Amino acid sequence: MNRLDLIFGRERGREIRREVARARVGRTAATPVTRVTLRYAAAADAQRLRNLAELDSAEPPAGPALVAEIDGRIRAALPLDGGAPIADPFHRGAELLDLLRLRATHLHSA
Repeated sequence: MNRLDLIFGRERGREIRREVARARVGRTAATPVTRVTLRYAAAADAQRLRNLAELDSAEPPAGPALVAEIDGRIRAALPLDGGAPIADPFHRGAELLDLLRLRATHLHSA
């Protein structure tokens, strides 16, 4: 390791510490949400939907469904066949289900 690498490594460490300190300032008790995605569930989501249903003590959707993801993690699902919705009980699932219902209404009317 040459001296330039050592200097660069130290500076990068300082930058990371500054970013962490900035992130801590103003942090509330709620988890910050950076991205919410509403989309149709895909076949590749089957296991994640089973896991979500298990958290919610419910059955996973059997047919087509809309899902709500927060930062890439499925947090709620709304079956489009009228089945019972499921949501992660440890996150704001009710709000996500409201968004999914609204989206389903838009899709149905289109």
